Amino acid sequence: MLNHKLQLKESDQGKSKKKPYVIIGLSVFVVIVAIGLVCLLGSYLYLNHYMTAKNTTKTEKAFIIKEGDGVRQISKNLQQAGLISTDWPLLIYLKMNGLSGKIIAGEYSITPESTPRKIVEIITGGKVSTDKITIQEGWTNNQIGDYLEKKKIVSKAAFLTAAKKNYDYDFLKDKPANADLEGFLFPDTYQLPTKVTADQIVEMMLKNFDNKLTPQLRKDAEKTGLNLYQVVTLASIVEREVAKPEDRKLVAGIFLSRLREGMALESCATIQYILGENKEQLTYDETRIPSPYNTYLNPGLPLGPIGNPGIDSIEAVIFPEITEYRYFLSADGVTYFSKTFNEHEGKKVKYLQ
Repeated sequence: MLNHKLQLKESDQGKSKKKPYVIIGLSVFVVIVAIGLVCLLGSYLYLNHYMTAKNTTKTEKAFIIKEGDGVRQISKNLQQAGLISTDWPLLIYLKMNGLSGKIIAGEYSITPESTPRKIVEIITGGKVSTDKITIQEGWTNNQIGDYLEKKKIVSKAAFLTAAKKNYDYDFLKDKPANADLEGFLFPDTYQLPTKVTADQIVEMMLKNFDNKLTPQLRKDAEKTGLNLYQVVTLASIVEREVAKPEDRKLVAGIFLSRLREGMALESCATIQYILGENKEQLTYDETRIPSPYNTYLNPGLPLGPIGNPGIDSIEAVIFPEITEYRYFLSADGVTYFSKTFNEHEGKKVKYLQ
């Protein structure tokens, strides 16, 4: 019994010797964790409220993040650009908020006075620096070039040069090799990155055309008896002749019927294209101007598109409304249709004079 008690006491003494080490170890661990939390919290507050770049100017700077750039490289680049003073609080903030993998490549406009938190919001929110342009339906390449130059995005000359290059799209296979891209630069609103090139703008428009002209629409287009280049050419005429969707289908039907019957299209829009202005009424001499785009003198379709049509006009040619009408005229926003030449002449006297 005495020996057993002695053994118990010796065992208790061993435990009592270990307790101080355990307590000390736990204390050290708690202190380290506490210090770490304080540092992290301090960094978080410092980043959110106090840290700014040395340069406090409000002038925006272009900052580019390339595909594949890691957070350390991006932080280093921000520091070198004078947009942050030091990179470690930014790295901690990204890590703490799980944003390290959320950074989006692109070109951004950042002011040196922006806080790192604001910078993080910009580069993870995809707030890429852009210019917005709106290309109107029916605009010619020349009009688009004028618009882009006026907006100081690219020069007209650069755009027209880009619009004459060859691009690898299936829908362009019927386009004559020497023809430009008139008709295929899809009218729409586009967000452009800063320092965009004319080639990039043309590519964006062609990709949009490729998306809008679905595989099913391309199959349906084949049923018209026209190739795709001819469909777009006729659609460009329809686009500039009438504005209402319901009128476009009727006008497309009239033009298709005239083509099949060997009649001249006699489209005022093609003469306006030759003149370079939208005259409400044309003179007889103007309809006699020698040009492959003159549909009064030349039977069939003109040499190529006379503008860039929207999807409504393209669909109007693909799904026309075929009627007995062979003539039409527009006055004060209203389109009047006629079956015979005499009926058409009577309406011209009534509505145009």
